[in-house]
Amino acid sequence: MTGRSMIWELDGFAQHYPILVQLRHMIAEFLSDPSHGFTHWAWNISLGSDQLTNLSYYVIGDLFNYLIILFPKSHIELGFAFLVYLRMYASGLAFMLYTSTYKFKKISRIIGALAYAFNGYALSTGLHHPFFILPLIFFPLLCYGIDRIMLNKSWIPLAVAVFLTLFANFYFAWILAIGSFVYVVIRMLSRRKATDFYFWRSIAKMAGSVVLGLGMSALVFLPTALFATKSTRINQAFANGMTFFAPEYYLKMPSSILTTGRAMNFWLVIGISGISFLGVVYTLRHFKTYFWQNIGLILAFIGILIPAFGAIMNALSTPSNRWFLLANLIFGLATMALIDHLDDLTKQDVMWLVGAAIALITLVWITNGFILNLKAHDAVSYGFLFLTVIAILAVFAFKWRPATRIGLILGIFMLNIASNIVGIYSPNASNMAIQQLNRGLATRFSKDYYSGADQYVKSQPGFFRTSMAPRYHYNAHLQNLANYTNTNTDLSINTGINNTSVYLTLQNGYLGNFSRSIGNSQFSMNTPIAQGDYRTAFNNLLGVKYIFAKANTTKPPMVPYGYHLVKLANGQPRVFEAKARVNAVPDIENMNGTVLYESNNALPLAYTQSNTISTGTYDKMSPVDRERAMTQAAVVNSQHNTAPSKVTKQSRNLKYQVQVDTSSFIDSGKKLTAYRLGVLGDKDQRKIVSQPHAQVSLGANLQKTKDLLATNRMILANNEYENRQSLKKMTTDVTGKPLQYQLKVDKPQQTKNAELYLVLSGIKQTDGSIADHNRWAVNKNLFANTLYSHLGKLDTARHSLLSPTFGGYNFDARATGFHNGYAQYDNDNLSNYRQINNMVLNLGYSTKARKHIALDFNQVKNIRFKSVKLVAMPFNKSYDNQIQKLKKSGLNNLKVSDNRVSGQSHNPRSATLVTSIPYSKGWKLTIDHKPTNTFVVNQGFVGAKLPAGTHQLQFTYTTPGLGISKLISLISWLILLAALVITIFMRSPIRQRTHTPNHQRTRSTPSAKKQA
Repeated sequence: MTGRSMIWELDGFAQHYPILVQLRHMIAEFLSDPSHGFTHWAWNISLGSDQLTNLSYYVIGDLFNYLIILFPKSHIELGFAFLVYLRMYASGLAFMLYTSTYKFKKISRIIGALAYAFNGYALSTGLHHPFFILPLIFFPLLCYGIDRIMLNKSWIPLAVAVFLTLFANFYFAWILAIGSFVYVVIRMLSRRKATDFYFWRSIAKMAGSVVLGLGMSALVFLPTALFATKSTRINQAFANGMTFFAPEYYLKMPSSILTTGRAMNFWLVIGISGISFLGVVYTLRHFKTYFWQNIGLILAFIGILIPAFGAIMNALSTPSNRWFLLANLIFGLATMALIDHLDDLTKQDVMWLVGAAIALITLVWITNGFILNLKAHDAVSYGFLFLTVIAILAVFAFKWRPATRIGLILGIFMLNIASNIVGIYSPNASNMAIQQLNRGLATRFSKDYYSGADQYVKSQPGFFRTSMAPRYHYNAHLQNLANYTNTNTDLSINTGINNTSVYLTLQNGYLGNFSRSIGNSQFSMNTPIAQGDYRTAFNNLLGVKYIFAKANTTKPPMVPYGYHLVKLANGQPRVFEAKARVNAVPDIENMNGTVLYESNNALPLAYTQSNTISTGTYDKMSPVDRERAMTQAAVVNSQHNTAPSKVTKQSRNLKYQVQVDTSSFIDSGKKLTAYRLGVLGDKDQRKIVSQPHAQVSLGANLQKTKDLLATNRMILANNEYENRQSLKKMTTDVTGKPLQYQLKVDKPQQTKNAELYLVLSGIKQTDGSIADHNRWAVNKNLFANTLYSHLGKLDTARHSLLSPTFGGYNFDARATGFHNGYAQYDNDNLSNYRQINNMVLNLGYSTKARKHIALDFNQVKNIRFKSVKLVAMPFNKSYDNQIQKLKKSGLNNLKVSDNRVSGQSHNPRSATLVTSIPYSKGWKLTIDHKPTNTFVVNQGFVGAKLPAGTHQLQFTYTTPGLGISKLISLISWLILLAALVITIFMRSPIRQRTHTPNHQRTRSTPSAKKQA
């Protein structure tokens, strides 16, 4: 009805959909030619990546995804949606299997399974991250396997569950491992007095099952785990440096209990149905009867109060409470407990249920600042809670027949679930649904990603890479924090060309080291390279030959030095027109068409450097000089620094003066007049103020207003003093409005024919406190001469408390022809948060002089810097000659294929082989068929020592750990099959005896009777 798909326009469009398309292609390729192998090194994933390890987080181990091969290419969106619903259905089946161990009524198990399958976590994550539903499937299976062992049954279900968990996703495996351990402890404590409980036997069986399951999954799990230890995510601050959450987190917690379709900060999603909430109340009311279940619930609620607990559950990193999904098992059990005991509720039970419902809505009212401004869907959720309470009151009062009681409760429950689904999936009720792509857009956009320019690029000879110009693909619906100028996405991996940027959770840590060492402002843990901030040497080093840019724009895009527009024979630009489309979405799609920029300075995949510099020398350089140094010598560790050379410094530090734009800064009566007239900062401001104008009542609150103007003047004077030699501090005025700054270049001619960089170091921001925000609001109203009532002050205080800032801000820099910047993520961002202390912003290459650099920021009180430098890096014919010389040292007859690179070297003397192949121990090199050691070169790539002369080189790639993993998995599966066969044969005689007719049993021998 809505015309929308199940693909979220952020991660769904950027990651999940294109990776699923890639998986379908991999399956089809494997089925057509199994000898080629299923996974390999893929050059179309950034600078080159291992498909097994880089994609395992998303698709490789998720067995549901392999069903996508059943859908034709034109219907992958349909398959995407089908797999979401299939996972939800499977989670309900898994819960049904788990509860089969316990003595619940069948109808209770059905209602419990529905409540479990359609909880708030499943509904919201299924809309955005389909594979996040997997732990809802695996946790019941793990608990079922544990229960089977506890009850002296087979250990095989646990082994299979462990295999599925570890095979599917290593991240959720960590969460489920801790959750399963807690479950084991609770179950053992609950059964410790049972006569048929054998502690050590159970421990041995569980340990064996875990080891066997780990072995069975080793094929995927072990290589991925090895890769994860070297990924970009290893160096993160534990719990984002937090000891406690912000007050608003705790205050919003009651509002998240019922299904509202909104994830709280720090990924806390509870979202249970009304009957599940009442079930929890019922089990807490009968605490001793459900003692261990309640202990588990209490532990879970304690855990979501402490950032460190969430960080531990989130693989010792950010304080994500995504792990709370495990509590849905307890909520499901509580739901079944209440349904089971509808017939024997006492008056006290009913009073507890009624009181809890009233207490919840009262608590929501209090924690929202004593207002109950509910969204329509939220009101419906609370309505269903009270409707369920009314139904239970009626059941208790009228003593209806069991079928009537269950029918009434089931009917309300199903309507509640349906309402929850509509509330999340309907654009009329949820912001989440509005962010879903229009149906067919993902398919269309993937096909026309480059407007057909990719076909031209693929027809060009040789191995090279491509990138994008600023704002080539920029989703205007989203706040692009990680990349100011292009939306990070994986759509390029299905185009058949090698684009430098991909958006993946697991990325090669060596690429991160390279990118961070030269201060790439576009670096993030998910996208370490992106477009290299459009820096010239950066792109040349990576072999970027073509850059895609929008056509039909009023101004040409900013591209690195040496890139020229690809033209037709008649001298006109070669324009690849955008295809006509129905229901176009200009904010996402490229409606302008595409042009290409080509460079002759793109270095080959492998070349040689005669000179080397040590990492120690490299570390002493500035980030800008490091980048240029790699074009002059190979950066290696001291062991391989066999031809040390002194690198010539090319950059120039430019002198500048810091200026503040005071045109919209209120520091005088005339400025205040302009502010109240609404013309502050306008070009006609002075003229309007000097002429007769409306009454602005400058005498109102005269002394307070004078004090504010004086304070603003003092802020400006103090700031100018601090920045007298260079930029040290950017600050805000008395209303919290950031001042706008300019760096005036002393000698603008030095910026000509150069790339200009803004180099920031020692960055430290100060966030506005609640008191600051309240004071700023008071000052704004004084300046505006508007009423600021006690209610207004209360509203401001409420907003400051319930919607605080978390230290994030945007920093913007503008030079003639280009706008760049960076975003400091809030520390409640659980995917990309890192404290930015240093930053290098490329302000572009220009043949013209640049006189001013405009700077501004937002959201925080002030930003301090240890130093701010303007650096010019010249590019000219001398640079071109240097690069052309390196290109000539490239390998002859270079051949690049999956898992293999080969060519011939030709050096008059020994040299260092430099490649732009991301470093991995999986790459093995032979020179003239003799194995040769490789090492890290240029901070992140495969390098080696080359002898003089002509030699045949061959690189071969094998996924690290894959060989031993295959052997472990094979042995483990053989053990499981043997165990199954033995189990079947051992059970066969038992079944035969069980079904023996009575007349045959009477013929048993006396000894047999005694034994029986």
